[in-house]
Amino acid sequence: MLFKREGDPLALNYFKIIRIFMVAPGAWPADVFGEKLSLLVRVHRALMPYHTSVVVIGELYYLYIHKEELDFLNMGHMIIFTFLGVLIAIRSILPQLRKYHLLLTKFVKVMHLMHFKNKGPYYKQINETVDKISYYYTIFAAIVVATAMINFNIVPLFNNVTNVLIYKTENYTLEFALYYKYPGFDPLDYFTSTTIYNVYLSYNCGIMVSGIDLILFLIIFQIIGHVYILRYNLENFPSPKIKVVFKLEEILKYKGNEDISSEMFDAEENKEVRLKLAECIEHHKLIIGFTDELSELFGPILAINYFFHLVCCSLLLLECSEGGAWIRYGPLTVVIYGQLIQMSVIFEMLGSETEKLPDSAYFLPWECMDTSNRRTACIMLHKMQYKISLKALGLAAVGVSTMTGILKTTFSYYAFLQTMGD
Repeated sequence: MLFKREGDPLALNYFKIIRIFMVAPGAWPADVFGEKLSLLVRVHRALMPYHTSVVVIGELYYLYIHKEELDFLNMGHMIIFTFLGVLIAIRSILPQLRKYHLLLTKFVKVMHLMHFKNKGPYYKQINETVDKISYYYTIFAAIVVATAMINFNIVPLFNNVTNVLIYKTENYTLEFALYYKYPGFDPLDYFTSTTIYNVYLSYNCGIMVSGIDLILFLIIFQIIGHVYILRYNLENFPSPKIKVVFKLEEILKYKGNEDISSEMFDAEENKEVRLKLAECIEHHKLIIGFTDELSELFGPILAINYFFHLVCCSLLLLECSEGGAWIRYGPLTVVIYGQLIQMSVIFEMLGSETEKLPDSAYFLPWECMDTSNRRTACIMLHKMQYKISLKALGLAAVGVSTMTGILKTTFSYYAFLQTMGD
């Protein structure tokens, strides 16, 4: 690993954590940032989509062979993990894309708030706040994913040890975390190697599902930080230093001695105002442009995510409701539901903050500017009327309203599936 100098975002603790866990599956393209990766890691990353697709084929073959033997809950288990396998296979393509590499490069080298912190005290304050939130969120995500992965694999292992070594149950069929089968290959014949391989698959699953989302959320935190800074600059725009006195008789062309005073920028101040307006416009363009790139890249992934949640969330609730199965499926259910809720809430936060930009633009002392600057301020205000948001395939807005619709559908399906299971 290359040494990261101070002032480089990659030297931050949460980037180090991301690098440790996400380099092997390719979710974090360390080679893009100048690190040398082993041949094994590069081959593993390149083969991930094909490897995962082979596992999905094995799951479908297992379903086909055992469709008459599987009970209702085991059928639900197979459907969940077949869909999860498809989701991972599609997501594992993302780190292979050049657009993904370019986006992360721009995120680290251009958009990260560390590059702006020397512009003023507020910039530094927002940078420190966002970094702190990012660090704790990364720790939280890593713990939740690790817990889900361990619980999901340890429950069948515990059942096997209990029934085979302790109680020596007759006619007991060994359990696996994941079930798949191929012509000429039966996992029961390779129990130890298959169990270890399932742990490895669970790791890949956790990184591809939660790891890529973690990177996406960290990017959103940075964008929200930029929006806070832009709002602050608009709301704390400098005021004129002097007051200009006008004679009322010269304006209205009537005789009298009344005078009126108004704060107006002088010629030198108007030049500074022009520069500050240009800076705000460029900052807004930077935010909009980067968000559009993010939406273009992650839009299909978000759409597939929503489809997965629509199908599998109700099945996960059904699995958790079966006796002590919540020990095995509970953490996984928390991860999947948490992914849906966090994704929706974080994107809703981005949208709600950008909706406040027009109000902040109204704070500009436009009445004190010259005609040219007023036109610029008017154009900027017009541009800021549009809400910054990400859309799944350009159709469904990612936010709380979409999440609420999915959750309502999920609970309806869950109630329906319970009646079928009974």
